[in-house]
Amino acid sequence: MKLSRRYLLAAIAAIAATGCNIIETPEDRTPVSLKYSTVRAVDTKASQNLNVGTFDSGETVKVRVSEAGASAWTGYDFTTGADGAMTAPEPGPYYPAGSTNIDIAAFYPATAGTTFTVQADQTADASYKASDLMFASVSNQAKQAAPVELSFAHKMAKINVNITAGDGVGSITGVSILNVKPTVPFDQATGAVGEASGTATSIAVSNEGAAVIPAQTIDGGLLSIATDMGTATYSVADKEFEAGKQYKLNITVNLRAVGATTAITGWNGEGTVNVNPVAEPLTVLNVTAEHLGWVIAGDGYVYRDKAAVEAAGKTGVAVIFHVGAPGSADADGVSFRGLAMSITVTRCNWGYEDHGAYCLPTQYATFNTALTDMHGIQNTMILKTHSHTRNHAAALATASFETPAPAGTSGWFLGSLGQWNLFMAGLCGITWNDDGKSVTGDVYSLAAPFEAAGYPDFFTPAELESNAYWTSTEGQDTEINAPLAWMITLYYYHPTVLVYKDDKAKGGIVRPFVAF
Repeated sequence: MKLSRRYLLAAIAAIAATGCNIIETPEDRTPVSLKYSTVRAVDTKASQNLNVGTFDSGETVKVRVSEAGASAWTGYDFTTGADGAMTAPEPGPYYPAGSTNIDIAAFYPATAGTTFTVQADQTADASYKASDLMFASVSNQAKQAAPVELSFAHKMAKINVNITAGDGVGSITGVSILNVKPTVPFDQATGAVGEASGTATSIAVSNEGAAVIPAQTIDGGLLSIATDMGTATYSVADKEFEAGKQYKLNITVNLRAVGATTAITGWNGEGTVNVNPVAEPLTVLNVTAEHLGWVIAGDGYVYRDKAAVEAAGKTGVAVIFHVGAPGSADADGVSFRGLAMSITVTRCNWGYEDHGAYCLPTQYATFNTALTDMHGIQNTMILKTHSHTRNHAAALATASFETPAPAGTSGWFLGSLGQWNLFMAGLCGITWNDDGKSVTGDVYSLAAPFEAAGYPDFFTPAELESNAYWTSTEGQDTEINAPLAWMITLYYYHPTVLVYKDDKAKGGIVRPFVAF
């Protein structure tokens, strides 16, 4: 039956009078549509642009949606796409019915929990991105069909490293950021990140790449750079790294920086620092135990080996064999902490035909007592200034040595038996036994450190086989009442070290020492 217009209007009025609602179907609801943006790109190197400007397509972002002001929320995994697009999962979020607004919070990576820890190895893109915690939020969002834009902010600090091999260095083989506390508490609703904690560790980063770390202050070592010639370290003093900021390190590593720690100064707040270690060269004043076997040039600069010395246009004069606490190098110099041995030698008697005069305040009659003599500088000075100076040729030879002593050192002197012991034990791993005529260790190892330093003529078989080295340690022979001096004979082909007191009128080798 066909209803007239009058009856149709009456039916509509009757429905309205009962207060009934028309129920929306799911197709009638408005989905929450999202798009994203991040901090814009400012770098040029592709490997330093990760997560800057855009996400890679196919990344997962955790999105939390709740009614405005409510504590209950539902989480969704959105997928990123090109040009800021975000694809919702199925089923995805919908705006509530009516006029109720929503709060939206989102974070990346989606796996972040109530605590967040950066990766220890960020050399790969995936591990770098997994460490780059970002957060975005929109509060009291009204229903709309257009995508709501989420602007992601970086919650970590970013460090870009651009390292160049400089003078004497062939290649950069690894870079690490040091002393990083890797973990922070993370509030998924507000994006708040707490104070960095955890055991300080190193973060591996690719050269011309970047790493992200929690905001924190670092005092001490910041960057470790491995090269084909050794490791260079760079330090900072109470340097604050702030969340959302990036810091650029442009460093040229020269050989002088290898094995040393170079302070980074003049780096205020966010920005770039350019470090060239030529301004802070490695000299005898700042060497460490890592520089055993390194070469000192005449001007006091220290180099890894002969090739590096010559590349710098210098001449090597001594090889470092001891670096310890102040006062450990010579008993009469409280500040001397290191010892080095001349690369070249001279030959002469210890004294002349009358054997020389007794002149030292302490004489050493046995091997064990002689081994405690650490007075090389004092011994040499007394011998050089004694009234019978003509009797002390070996000591005088150090004063007139053809090669000038390196700058910043004590000057050449005739090493004592105790200082020779530091050389044998410290650099070569050889220790004398109580009889002074046998050793623990391989005598053949004597030449190895100097071959590594580029001086294969140091302690050659021919030199060792037929000669002995004078020390400045004297010893009284009570049986014949003769003043003698301790010598060291190293039999290369028969691995034996013979230490003995001998007639000062005999010939021997003088290889001068310096302290620093």
